[in-house]
Amino acid sequence: MKKQSFYILLMTYWFLGMTGFATTSVEDFLLPIPQKIKVDEGVFVSRSGRIDIDASIDDNRLLSEISEVRNLFSNIGFRWTITKQCAVGEKPVVYVAINPDLEVDAQGYILEITNDQIELIGVDVSGVFNGLQTMRQLIRYAKHVGHLPLVSVTDYPDFKNRGFMLDVSRDKVPQLKTLFGIINHLAEWKINQLQLYTEHTFAYRNHKKVWQDFSAYTAEDIIKINQYCQERFIELVPNQNSLGHMERWLAHAEYQELAELEEVQKDGPRHLQRRTTLNPVDPRSMDLVKGLYDELLPNFSSKTVNIGGDEPWELGHGRSKKACDENGKGEVYISYMSELTNFISDKGYSPQMWADIILKYPDQIHRLPKDLTCMVWGYRFWYPFEKNCKKMHEAGVPFYVCPGTSSWSSFIGRWPNAKENLLKAAQAGKKYNAKGYLNTDWGDFGHWQPFAISYPAIIYGAGLCWSVDQNEQLDVAAHLSHSLFDSSNPILAKLILELGEAYKVYDEDISFYVNVFYDILKQPNASLSTKKLGHVNADNTDEMIDHLNKLISQLTQCSAFSDEQQLVIEELVMAARFSRHTAMMARERLQLPDHRMELADKKVKEVMLDDLNEILADFHRLWLIRNRPGGLENSKRGFQIVKDSYKIK
Repeated sequence: MKKQSFYILLMTYWFLGMTGFATTSVEDFLLPIPQKIKVDEGVFVSRSGRIDIDASIDDNRLLSEISEVRNLFSNIGFRWTITKQCAVGEKPVVYVAINPDLEVDAQGYILEITNDQIELIGVDVSGVFNGLQTMRQLIRYAKHVGHLPLVSVTDYPDFKNRGFMLDVSRDKVPQLKTLFGIINHLAEWKINQLQLYTEHTFAYRNHKKVWQDFSAYTAEDIIKINQYCQERFIELVPNQNSLGHMERWLAHAEYQELAELEEVQKDGPRHLQRRTTLNPVDPRSMDLVKGLYDELLPNFSSKTVNIGGDEPWELGHGRSKKACDENGKGEVYISYMSELTNFISDKGYSPQMWADIILKYPDQIHRLPKDLTCMVWGYRFWYPFEKNCKKMHEAGVPFYVCPGTSSWSSFIGRWPNAKENLLKAAQAGKKYNAKGYLNTDWGDFGHWQPFAISYPAIIYGAGLCWSVDQNEQLDVAAHLSHSLFDSSNPILAKLILELGEAYKVYDEDISFYVNVFYDILKQPNASLSTKKLGHVNADNTDEMIDHLNKLISQLTQCSAFSDEQQLVIEELVMAARFSRHTAMMARERLQLPDHRMELADKKVKEVMLDDLNEILADFHRLWLIRNRPGGLENSKRGFQIVKDSYKIK
């Protein structure tokens, strides 16, 4: 069986080499691509000797990482011992040191591989760690081509803070094993911050009713995650929302006195149909969130905290209406957030806050606390990062740029939109001296997408936030194949990208930025003749079904060279089947009065319901392999409206 798998892999590389997809480029194994790299002719030949660790290195994390890299070298035939000092006059095979006078920026390094020696000098401890990650990738390249190349690398980041944010509040809470696997990738790709976005998924001692059904992370879990991150030079930044997006709290009677809305409007505007926002003029709201931070923050080593503050949809429509009418919404919002940020600062932490509301009141930006960092976020390909970064820069306000993976509210993502969004954020952030770059991955409306759908955007974002210029043309397909999987799999990489582009069958120029599959599903008995879905017609729906059928067929026939790849394939097939089911629904609805699925023929409904139930069974099975069970049933409830439309009346 192993021989057969090896033969298939060999033939795959031969075929892709003939078609121009396979690569032997060093840069296609280095993520991010370094600021400067030169590849010389020849190969490294010193298979035995010593790794000399300079006395300047006394960080146990580095010593551990050097040992790990030594073991990886041994797997490709290089047998080296480790010492803190070579004999006088003896030339070490590998020399690792820190030199603060090195002419590179913070976190930078210089790596030289000649035919008989490797020298890695970092400007600081982070620089050495980053250089070791490049060495890991060069080892992977050596396994691919059969030799270690001679290279000269001078490298440093464009952004000091390079972060990834994972939403763990929209139902899907990853198992620690899953999360640690993600962290391993982030560390190798030189990401140095991680935020886990929480609303109700931390196990607060006095608020068990809020989180008990959602497999929340405990304090002990956070301590473990924090330590795992620290060992890999990643700062785990706490992220707890504090004003809007508190619906999981306000759903319970004992918290509803703190809600902005005293009564919800079942037939009113969408943003007034449920309670999501705390009443900012009620001191008890502030008491609640202060208590949350008092309990949460000691479990992190980071002295930065993201306090949220985005999208307080109901603000001024309920209990704070009088204050907003008298003083203005901006004043009410800024007063609340200023009190909270001052509380955070007084505790010795530096607060971060989403910038969507403060950008509506640019004349008030100067009132923000001096140690506050604004998180400028936008997820559409046309989001005006240039304009909003300029505002922040001119006001002298520290800020991050925060694009996103464009995977949420979908099954298979929107890769072309993500690519444009990520690039524009990086370009504007670099131009206006952003303090950091935070790539966000959300799970709105049930977190239906498998995580693998987000990897193209995570990979591209990791490249851009290290070096915008060198990684703008990053070959994402090559890095999906070589950097993500245990064994390179270019066909699977190609299919992930093709899935992420499938929505363009409906929206070729990506101008609508529709969450097309989600929007078709969420109102099965409403007209498709809307601004969002007016471009969905019989012809492109048939084309979409054909296209997804081909992708599903290719995925099911795709060879897997590891258990992880097999799991990814199964997850992608499930996601593609969800998308195909949605297109099949659209095809039926387009033939019905007012596009109402409930009016479909009985036999059609039976076929559709059987198909959906099969997919949901897979959804349930695959969810539990990577994620905790809490939230699963809530996520599946999002499909109930679809099931109801298939009922026989």
